[in-house]
Amino acid sequence: MSMNEVGVLWATGLMSVGAIIAAPLVTLWAQRRLESAKAQTDRRQSIFRALWVNRRRQFYLARVDALNMIDVDFYGERKVQNAWDELRAHYFRPEHPGLNEEQIFAEREGLFATLLFEMSQVLGYEFGKAQIRDNIYRPQLHNDFDAIEFETRKRTLDLLRSDALPVRFQPNQTPINLPVNEPPLQLADQQQLAQIPHPPDAGVE
Repeated sequence: MSMNEVGVLWATGLMSVGAIIAAPLVTLWAQRRLESAKAQTDRRQSIFRALWVNRRRQFYLARVDALNMIDVDFYGERKVQNAWDELRAHYFRPEHPGLNEEQIFAEREGLFATLLFEMSQVLGYEFGKAQIRDNIYRPQLHNDFDAIEFETRKRTLDLLRSDALPVRFQPNQTPINLPVNEPPLQLADQQQLAQIPHPPDAGVE
């Protein structure tokens, strides 16, 4: 056997050993990558669904929480982050010159639809902006319930902050002595009570 053949055999053997050692490591690495990607997709889906189902509830807690997680779970998705930056800037803008409340709402809903559109592109959905903005089933009764709940909370808070239900303590008030259960008489006490003369019964001479 020539030296070249020996060298080839050695190289082949080393490659085989290396493949045997590396195969489990590569498999573990690939599995971890898949699990990490799936976890990220699940988090993004959760955010997207929370925003999707609350498209007509601007100040609902689940929607606000989902918006605040975009910077973390959609990190690196430039179009999503840009759309969120524009919507957030609209929220924080103190004034909207030349626009009434209805126009401000429509403008904000358009920015929100753009945000959901960019998120849907990342997640593989094929929605249009008009579909996202307009295809919503929201009965008027639900709007009434939200308005009632908000008004109830507001009125309750105003009532608690007012003097309509004052709670005052009266330090000079005489305390009320409540009856307590006395312990049973002992045998010696019973004997002493028996020695006390009783007055004669009425009508007995």
